[in-house]
Amino acid sequence: MSALTRIRRRLRLRTRFRDPISLKHDAELRWWLEKWDPVLRGGGFFPSDALELLGGEPASPDYVGRRWQQARAEVRRVLNEAGIDDQQFFEDKVVMDIGPGPLGFPDACPARVSIGIEPLAEQYAKHGLLLADSPALYLSVGAEHVPLAAQSVDVVLARNSLDHVDDPDQVLREVQRLLRPGGTLILNFDVEHTPTATEPHALQLERVHSALSGLKIVRERHIDHPHGGDGHAVILVAKA
Repeated sequence: MSALTRIRRRLRLRTRFRDPISLKHDAELRWWLEKWDPVLRGGGFFPSDALELLGGEPASPDYVGRRWQQARAEVRRVLNEAGIDDQQFFEDKVVMDIGPGPLGFPDACPARVSIGIEPLAEQYAKHGLLLADSPALYLSVGAEHVPLAAQSVDVVLARNSLDHVDDPDQVLREVQRLLRPGGTLILNFDVEHTPTATEPHALQLERVHSALSGLKIVRERHIDHPHGGDGHAVILVAKA
């Protein structure tokens, strides 16, 4: 057996016995570094409709400028998907985004306090994926147990992140603990999709409805295309 073969075998064994959550996080980090960030650095946007959401403004000539445009576009995207016409909806509120990645919603959100719950925040910062000079607070924790007091958040956003977390049911219980009376949950997720390494949960609408029994769903929208490879997206807006 050659030395190279022995090294490859050791790496395969090491991967086989690693914590699946650690493997999931590694795969997510690679996606942002290898798929998403090169598009922004190459002069584009990902998703590509950022400038359309910003009313057709010209693309910034530099990377940081495009990053902020992408971030501002995500705020518009969330409001549009949720059917919220008030462009000042987030102002003067405590807003928490579950699993924002480096897209920038917490950074551009015009909230009184904007919080990103992101287990990979330290890794994103290490690789230069988080926006510098941002007013947002990033907590490098899982959304299953957020170190905030009960009824301390006005708006919770979870956009295409519920199937990424370790325990979707516990995350939805935690959301209900954190929301203030009258607070809003904006939940955007795929249903009936094929699980992947980074999205290990195949969500069913009935399961999500049941887990949100403590909230009142005020709007439900179905989109015939998914965030991922299959299934379709659902946007729920619920009130505490």
